[in-house]
Amino acid sequence: MMKPLRLPLLLTALLQLGACATNPVTGEQDIVFMSEQQEITLGRQTHQQVLDQYGVYDDPELQVFVQQVGERLARKSHRNNLIYRFTVLDSDEVNAFALPGGYIYITRGLMAYLNSEAELAAVLGHEIGHVTARHSVRQYSATQMANIGATLGAIFIPGMNNAAANQLVNIFGTALLRGYGREHELEADRLGAEYLASTGYEPEAMLDVIGVLKNQEIFESQRAKAEGREPRIYHGVFSTHPDNDTRLQEVVGLADALKTGDTSYVGKEVFLDQLDGVVFGDSPKEGITRGNNFYHEDLGFTFSFPRGWNMTNRPDRLLITAPGGEAVLQLSTEDLNKRISPRQFMIERLGLNNLGNDSVLNIHGNEAHTGTSTINTSFGQRLARLTVIYFNNRAFILAGITKDPQAIARYDTVFLDSMKSFHAMTPNERILARPLRLKITEVVDTSFAALAEQSPLKQYAVEQLRLLNALYPDGEPEPGSLIKIVE
Repeated sequence: MMKPLRLPLLLTALLQLGACATNPVTGEQDIVFMSEQQEITLGRQTHQQVLDQYGVYDDPELQVFVQQVGERLARKSHRNNLIYRFTVLDSDEVNAFALPGGYIYITRGLMAYLNSEAELAAVLGHEIGHVTARHSVRQYSATQMANIGATLGAIFIPGMNNAAANQLVNIFGTALLRGYGREHELEADRLGAEYLASTGYEPEAMLDVIGVLKNQEIFESQRAKAEGREPRIYHGVFSTHPDNDTRLQEVVGLADALKTGDTSYVGKEVFLDQLDGVVFGDSPKEGITRGNNFYHEDLGFTFSFPRGWNMTNRPDRLLITAPGGEAVLQLSTEDLNKRISPRQFMIERLGLNNLGNDSVLNIHGNEAHTGTSTINTSFGQRLARLTVIYFNNRAFILAGITKDPQAIARYDTVFLDSMKSFHAMTPNERILARPLRLKITEVVDTSFAALAEQSPLKQYAVEQLRLLNALYPDGEPEPGSLIKIVE
């Protein structure tokens, strides 16, 4: 009878399936399942998908500035043979990330909260660290090893039942993968601080950025709780450790020995000059939210949603959520290709064969149809209120659902009112569709409360202004200093 394969032999079998490669940072041998050329190819292929999803922010001067800062750091990196591409994405998300092979991204949403060139370099340097240490490749290889382990466990452990074999492999795989979270982030911080110092930037900027992002996370969590939604928390660069983390301060401190002079470059004024006029918040390409009104200049429409509901603008749809997540209204759009009625569109294109309570509508001169139908949702099967509106050769589809299946009657009028508010934008409304922008101004004698009264930011204006200027939660602008406001 074949004896059960012991765990050390299983691990040996796993290692034999991988290829050894020298880690560019540590000089040690890593087990990897991807060559450098495959890594570059994967990055190149995924790069276009990122651009399609987010879009490139339309500011050539800012793009060149970020590329130049990134290239200075990359030349001092452990993989300076790669050609690095740094891209500012047109997104209000607070995010930055790297793809294999040297493709690095930062959103305009994150850049708005930075306050110096050194802080920008800290973010880019951290992402370069992920590339130079091949973290994505090592993570991928670790996952592959866990998957292969599951296959080998099923084949070579006949003395164990499937549940026990799976449990053993899961324990191994989980232990392996958990080592690539915080440790990788800390290593990227160490490398980023090293690249900052060797390039002439202040390594302490790494700690400054973490403080900014942690404050942004605290504010977003509090706001999401008050609005009854999930927080949109930055889950990338610095999320795994606080700014007072002892090990983080140690790795930043070690980078001080690599400084190129007595003082390191910060570059606050140069950076703020680049931010002057940058779009803040919603992009005009995706539509602008003002209070409980949504304006889309490119598509030429506007509509209203219930007061107090939260709007989430995704690339392919709008999601408007009631407090506590009790109800959701979704707006999406599709091209029209056939001369069929809105009701036929609902049946043929949306597959709604069980329409009920339906009726023909004329919504501000636009042909429309509304009805109820049972559809599959994230809550399970729900009776939904659906309306299709024809506007400028497109079909706009609004669907309203409730968390409680019995609550649809209570929200039905609310859904219909929002759907019936849909109309072509007027000239005055086109003015409201213009985006908010950052403005750099010198402080004379004022407070954030006074600035908030003049700000177009309708909610949490004081908190937002403090966050933008790294003075959260209770700081005030100093006379003579440069600060960011929103216009």
